[in-house]
Amino acid sequence: MRVVRARGPRAFDEAALAALAGALRARPTLALTLPTGGTPRGLYRELVAAHARGEVSLESARVFMLDEYLDLPAYPAGSFAAYLREHLGGVVFNGSTRFSALAPSDDPARLAAYDAALDEAGGLDLAVVGVGRNGHVGFNEPGSPVGARTRVVGLSEDTLEANFPGVDPARRPSRAVTMGLADLVGARAVLMLVAGEGKEGVARRLLEEGGVDPAVPATHLLSHRDLTVVVEAGLLA
Repeated sequence: MRVVRARGPRAFDEAALAALAGALRARPTLALTLPTGGTPRGLYRELVAAHARGEVSLESARVFMLDEYLDLPAYPAGSFAAYLREHLGGVVFNGSTRFSALAPSDDPARLAAYDAALDEAGGLDLAVVGVGRNGHVGFNEPGSPVGARTRVVGLSEDTLEANFPGVDPARRPSRAVTMGLADLVGARAVLMLVAGEGKEGVARRLLEEGGVDPAVPATHLLSHRDLTVVVEAGLLA
């Protein structure tokens, strides 16, 4: 495991970009996941700028969505598909990059088709993941089985509070569809991003205590043969 302790948001974003760009240069055709939420926003700003300068490109890559909400009242508003389009624009949605969206559907056939697309790609070359306050990766919440693949999950109250602060519970989605831990653990390399308010506990759990705990899903990735963790240094102070 390689750990980069970044002092400040800019250093965090630059370290994350360096890891992602290095993987893309080494294998331009790689298959990867890209997370959503607050943690990778700065990374994506840096990626858009580097793409505009011609320093990095995803045009030959294949991007798989990591997760998506179900039951959003006004889909696609608020969806992760909309988030990726907003923050990555022409970097991913450029007519060349192969983008596999996770449909907001609980249809078993569509979930199986997503797994088939992952298999057709030969699995993930790089899993870029954020980590939730309760240790979830994707929407693999505490207790998720390590052998699970794409499936529908219920969202924990902690996750809903973090993702929809101040929103009437009646207007929050209660379910999501997520890539499973099996595909993340099976990726050839993992880039884990740990930053943000309320992440002190999970950062210490991952980087100071170690060991696998099903109640903290991100710990399943700690023994990965090619794991890079970029962590906001202040979380470990």
